[in-house]
Amino acid sequence: MIAMVRGKEDIVLFRYRLGKDRILKAITLTMIALFLVVFVAMILSTTEGHPFLMILFEVTSAFGTVGLTMGMTTDLSLVGKILISLMMFAGRLGPLTLAYALGPKTEKELYRYPEGKITIG
Repeated sequence: MIAMVRGKEDIVLFRYRLGKDRILKAITLTMIALFLVVFVAMILSTTEGHPFLMILFEVTSAFGTVGLTMGMTTDLSLVGKILISLMMFAGRLGPLTLAYALGPKTEKELYRYPEGKITIG
């Protein structure tokens, strides 16, 4: 059950309030992650001689710190290995820290629904 409270910027989901700041953090995290994955995949597609889907899989796996590979990591150049390592670091630490740092401070209200703490990232 999803309901929007009129006149408020919060969304009520199963009797829990999701603040606008949480929604904006999730959108920001998604956009930063998407931009970073596509950007690094495009760089690697110009420097490496592998098919684009293999490169995209490697970059996405590195960003998600999944540990899956198609076996091309050992064939990468030094620049490619450094970019994959930076993607692993960025996926583990960067966007989540940035999303929490960008959060605005909230104002006090007279009454509120209990807030559902959803882990993002």
